[in-house]
Amino acid sequence: MWWEILPSAGIVFTALLVPHLSYIALNKIFHNGKNVARNPYAPEFFNSDKVVYIRDERITGSRYIPQGLEAIPDEPCH
Repeated sequence: MWWEILPSAGIVFTALLVPHLSYIALNKIFHNGKNVARNPYAPEFFNSDKVVYIRDERITGSRYIPQGLEAIPDEPCH
């Protein structure tokens, strides 16, 4: 009767659960568990804001504290 579907439902549930669990494990291995950490040195395919992060780090000293035009010094570049 209805219990005959339980083995196949278990197989389908397990097959759908495996990719999510493997993603969590691989994230802990390769990204130290920080799935939203910024990496400005990653390839452009993975991080399209690389130029902006590097600019903020160069101008303000921190890529996590963005500032506007007031952070750019007024002296001319040589």
